[in-house]
Amino acid sequence: MSLLRVLLAAAPSPSQEVAWATYDAQGRLTRSGAGTPAEWPQMDSREAVLAAGTVRLARVTLPPMPADRVAAAAAFALEDQLAGPAQAQHIVASTQRRDGTVEVAIAPRALVASLQNEFARVIAEPQIAPLPAARTWRWYPSGAGGSFVRKPDGSAFAVSALAQGSALPPELALAMAQSSRERSLDRVEVAFPVDDAQLRAWTQDEATAFVRASPWHWDQDGAALATATDLLQGELSREPRAASRSAGRRFRWAAGLAVAALVLHVGATFMQWAWLRFQAWDVSRGVIAAARGAGVAEANDAESAAAALSKRFADARHRAALAAPSDALPLLSRAAPALGALPPGALKTATYASGTWTLDVGKVDPVVAAGLDHSLALAGLTTLAATTPAGTRVRVSAAPGTELP
Repeated sequence: MSLLRVLLAAAPSPSQEVAWATYDAQGRLTRSGAGTPAEWPQMDSREAVLAAGTVRLARVTLPPMPADRVAAAAAFALEDQLAGPAQAQHIVASTQRRDGTVEVAIAPRALVASLQNEFARVIAEPQIAPLPAARTWRWYPSGAGGSFVRKPDGSAFAVSALAQGSALPPELALAMAQSSRERSLDRVEVAFPVDDAQLRAWTQDEATAFVRASPWHWDQDGAALATATDLLQGELSREPRAASRSAGRRFRWAAGLAVAALVLHVGATFMQWAWLRFQAWDVSRGVIAAARGAGVAEANDAESAAAALSKRFADARHRAALAAPSDALPLLSRAAPALGALPPGALKTATYASGTWTLDVGKVDPVVAAGLDHSLALAGLTTLAATTPAGTRVRVSAAPGTELP
């Protein structure tokens, strides 16, 4: 079957000449030229090749996912890199590889849609250019003017036309500056005619080797053209799409997943609550057992058992002529750093009784009062504060569990 391929930078215009090439059934190039649509050779089939200036190739890495979600995930991953609104772009993703990578072609939706009914396939010019070696970029000429760069990972970006004897195009210079920071580029191969002096100048200016590569033209490799990804996919596919599942079925799946998630959450919450209750019961049982082992007969619950143990410990310290942690001076020493942060004269009175200091603090800034409470808590003390006409009255005692040294 004979085939005509045309290189397009825009939708075909009756007066616009574009490059074309014909191929035989074996994919061999038979003729090439340029002309308006009325002048194109009549062949069995026609395909469009989008010029490099209208399409970009990117590569993204995605987590494992079903094949029907890859295109949407790739579009989301590239959302902040798209030129213009996302709905104006037509995005075609390859199948996901084992390492999670996906090659993505991005082209104007309006352009691809205008070709949908006139051509059997639409492919991207950069995709038919051979890949360079690792840590190498290859700079190709575009058959529609300008040029493009292909990277080893399969991505490609357009480059503006090169003026004779000029510096590098800004797109290429910017990309090379980025790669220099990442140290990912060793050399750039130039696949169009260029003299040695220009290669040396670029090499010196960019501190990256520029070398000559074999000249390349968009229509020379019929096999690469035949195997390139067809951009007529998804909403712009020429093939009828399979009937989508009904909305009701999708809703049932979503509702089922939501119910399952709710049941799992409630079950996990109940298990956590039960485990915490068990831990509290086990600690209480241990405290009661310790109290009864120490001869405290009235230890009927954990709170009374802990209080009895603290009292017995304090009594034993007193019999040995030692201070207990809840005595006046040890308790005051723990509170002293926090009290020292009060403004001069703020502490009016301090009274001790039964393991508790009662402090009368004059009127102070609320921030200072909050800081006092926080500092006392950090010292392992429990506070109870009440507002009085003269300021604040604070009761300070040892926090549960800190009565023992």
